[in-house]
Amino acid sequence: MSVPALEIIGVSKDFGRIIALRSVTFSVQSGEFVSILGRNGAGKTTLLNIISGVSRPSEGSVQLFGTDPNDRVNKAKLALISHEMFLYGNLTALENLEYYSRIYNVQDAQERIETVLNNVELTHRRFDLVATYSRGMTQRLTIARALLHGPSLLLLDEPFTGLDQHAIGMLITLLKKQKELGRTILLTTHDLHTAAELSDRYLVISKHKIVKDGLISETNPDEIREAFFSSETEESNP
Repeated sequence: MSVPALEIIGVSKDFGRIIALRSVTFSVQSGEFVSILGRNGAGKTTLLNIISGVSRPSEGSVQLFGTDPNDRVNKAKLALISHEMFLYGNLTALENLEYYSRIYNVQDAQERIETVLNNVELTHRRFDLVATYSRGMTQRLTIARALLHGPSLLLLDEPFTGLDQHAIGMLITLLKKQKELGRTILLTTHDLHTAAELSDRYLVISKHKIVKDGLISETNPDEIREAFFSSETEESNP
């Protein structure tokens, strides 16, 4: 078997007395689309922050493509879409993307910038300051920023937040395209229907650990729903 794109080994994370993750272990193969399900506070965001290097685990380890995730080459292979936009409000959309194209040494940068702006339907606002953008437009530009350098591993933390129905459809189409291109994708979401539509596999996190790991093709929607809502019951009745 090939080396996993991502391997999480016994990862725990504490914030003082607050437990965020406890002994989480799983791996993701290259090209796999995995949805991570769980209620607020279950540890989904913390997990993605640890994978991306934004946060360090209290215990355990992470490997990207079989090696150290802090390696600069590996860091350039991933992108994170989270509640933190990583955009500069005093710059235009075009200037933000030009800045990130230099950081990631994007080849044919102007062509790539025009492509991702067109994909998120922001070409007509490329010269406007990001500070003037609505919440939904800012989220769309964040998606463009993440896709700019063609990451091998894409991490999405509730990416549909703040998007209207048209933009949600646009993002679903983009994610399907990334899947066709062979990207490895981890998505946290409360939307069970979207998770079932997009994913190869799903994980359910409850009480800061993984309680369910299944293939979408081998699980009917009712089983996924039952696993998700039973995890909520367990969380509310410790």
